[in-house]
Amino acid sequence: MQRKLLIVLGNGFTIDFLNFLDRDDIDVRNLFSKGSEVPWPTSGKPGFLSFKHCPNLWNLGARPNMSVGDSWALIEDIITCVNVYASQQGKTPANRSYQPNDIYIYAYKELLQYIKHLFIYYDKKIESIPEKIKEWSWFKFLQNSCKDSEINEITVVTYNYDIWLERILKDFKIPFNVGQVGDKSQDTKITILKPHGSISFIHKEKLDLDSYSIKLDRELLDGASDDFFVEYKNLENNYLVTALIPPAGESSRFNHTWSGQIRSTAKAKASSLGEDDELIICGLSYWYVDRAELDELFVSCDFLADVVMINPSPQRTLTAVLTSIFSNFIVYTNSKTLDKILS
Repeated sequence: MQRKLLIVLGNGFTIDFLNFLDRDDIDVRNLFSKGSEVPWPTSGKPGFLSFKHCPNLWNLGARPNMSVGDSWALIEDIITCVNVYASQQGKTPANRSYQPNDIYIYAYKELLQYIKHLFIYYDKKIESIPEKIKEWSWFKFLQNSCKDSEINEITVVTYNYDIWLERILKDFKIPFNVGQVGDKSQDTKITILKPHGSISFIHKEKLDLDSYSIKLDRELLDGASDDFFVEYKNLENNYLVTALIPPAGESSRFNHTWSGQIRSTAKAKASSLGEDDELIICGLSYWYVDRAELDELFVSCDFLADVVMINPSPQRTLTAVLTSIFSNFIVYTNSKTLDKILS
């Protein structure tokens, strides 16, 4: 009997990876904590998060010494304001001017570029994937699932910007493709979908690196998935469009064409799951602004499918939602449990 596997990943998956490698020098919980170390693209000197380069973020309080709670509160303030702004584009009556406070729009532009270069900086810190990754429970699970003749399709929907998963698969010769953006001629068992973008999504229009700057205006640049391709080297280069939706950003409000196309593919994959198939969820925060997008996936699945959530501190509301939808729902608090449920 053939089975499909749908894996939905959030930041907890990346945290599990970094914990396995004992990389406490990479902080994906507090996105501002290493901001002073991130290099500015044109000079290569550290200090991306500074008044010099990100004055609006700085004036709103962004600092490398912020607590995790304060950093996420600031990100939520910025993104919530821009979510509202994005949802109103083209809807403001002609007889009423709409003048948002520019500091939040400009801070959003700075945040978008900062996050991109933060994760590029982090990516470079892990120069190569070590052999010990073969002992990581997630690696063993993916490798064995790929070899399992009963599993004919594995779809990974990840909301992470980093490319460590792809690098692992590439380095250990596990075939995969990146849906909508990658090589469409590839026919592989594993398809990776990244609805919130990736540092590896490269726009077709490359600009001179020396001309790099953060353009402070109200325009939210867009592009179709065909306008991007996947690259894993020289990621710090300068491109017209950055394909990222920051944390707490509602993709449906931004109406980015590329994101909508990837999101539609993810929903179609979820809709194709039947009662003999499996859904595995790891490390989702289930922010209130993310819920509509995640719920769209969950309700598309067959309610009789086997569903597993892996999270050491499962979010109460997400647990309640999954319990209300699926009959065969199990929560594991550690990814090591995957060793015991390998196909």
